[in-house]
Amino acid sequence: MSLLIENASQVVTCHTKGRKFKAGKFQSEIGLLKNTSIYTDGGRIKWIGNKLPARFKSGKMKKIDARGKCVLPGFIDSHTHLVFAGSRADEFSMRIKGSTYEQIARAGGGIISTVKATRKASKAELIELALKRIISSVSFGVTTIEAKSGYGLDTASELKMLEVISELNSELPVDIYSTFLGAHAYPKDKTRSEYLEEILYEMIPQIAKRDLANFIDAFCEKNYFSVADTKKIFMQGIKFGLVPKLHTNQFYSIGGIEAAIECGAISVDHLEVMKPSDIKALINSGIIAVVFPAVSYFLDIPYAPARKMIESKIPVAIATDFNPGSAMSENIQLSMSMAVHMLKMNVEEVINAVTINAAAALGISHNVGSIETGKQADMVIFDTPNYNDLLYHFGINQAEAVIKRGEVIYG
Repeated sequence: MSLLIENASQVVTCHTKGRKFKAGKFQSEIGLLKNTSIYTDGGRIKWIGNKLPARFKSGKMKKIDARGKCVLPGFIDSHTHLVFAGSRADEFSMRIKGSTYEQIARAGGGIISTVKATRKASKAELIELALKRIISSVSFGVTTIEAKSGYGLDTASELKMLEVISELNSELPVDIYSTFLGAHAYPKDKTRSEYLEEILYEMIPQIAKRDLANFIDAFCEKNYFSVADTKKIFMQGIKFGLVPKLHTNQFYSIGGIEAAIECGAISVDHLEVMKPSDIKALINSGIIAVVFPAVSYFLDIPYAPARKMIESKIPVAIATDFNPGSAMSENIQLSMSMAVHMLKMNVEEVINAVTINAAAALGISHNVGSIETGKQADMVIFDTPNYNDLLYHFGINQAEAVIKRGEVIYG
């Protein structure tokens, strides 16, 4: 059935004009249209304008009256860890009372506590938990989401996590892109060299053979995976058809940016700690800089220098980094609000950061991320006539309807 969204007060198109992403001054361009209608059919946007042409009026059509509303492209959360079991609420309480990460780890907390719970959980349990989180994410306007493994840290458990992502992607109306993050941390039951060998020669070949991941990721950080190890993992992943994305520069600058550029990464994510040389290296690289204001808020650490990167013409995207240890929130609108106040991004830059630039961070900006004829009909209708109200009136959810491939999936 076709869909007609009629007479929207504002349509924020985020039009690309042929670009894969928006950088520099273009990150402020949102392609605003007023008093506009959108016609979709077959899951695609067929027409945008004021008066629907007669050729589109035959056949069954669902209509939505959008007077007094604004329409935006569906949001894209390009970095999440939504598959896991267990809770770290007690650890959170310890941390805000002053416990250090080392003290929490000695008490059995940290990533290893999530690994234990995730290894123990059945696939059905993980699906049930992840489904609730996805529904929550969609309610805030997300129509495409990325999900990582990384809480298994052994072959069987990493495969189990990726199987969960694959099954949810096949069963749900949203698009879920999977990332293999076996290099998230080192397990306690293996030496570093043993685990690296397992990633390279067991996990990656099996994941590729079963087509369980789109991307390969690593936590390139002091006390985690070195630059040399990251390069080994990425080159093996590339050999098996996986596209690199990189966690880097969260706490230290150790050369992760250079490794990402050398290996052709599609995005570099976190970037709370950036030397001038790191920013300079990203200029004209084509790599999307993905930042997480919710992580800085949650952990009380520095915020990524998004303003400097935008001024350096580096394309910036925003994601939630939803995970149990450093950003326990699926609310992408909250991350957008934080970006305005703490990253000093303007409203228009933020909107492009969760739409077209977030799509580019997954290599899909040719298909989603903007409201343009021919693109997939992924949109959100907000109960306000002014897009600025989304971040002005913060702390509430104004999403009235979430549309995926021309079908209302929420609201």
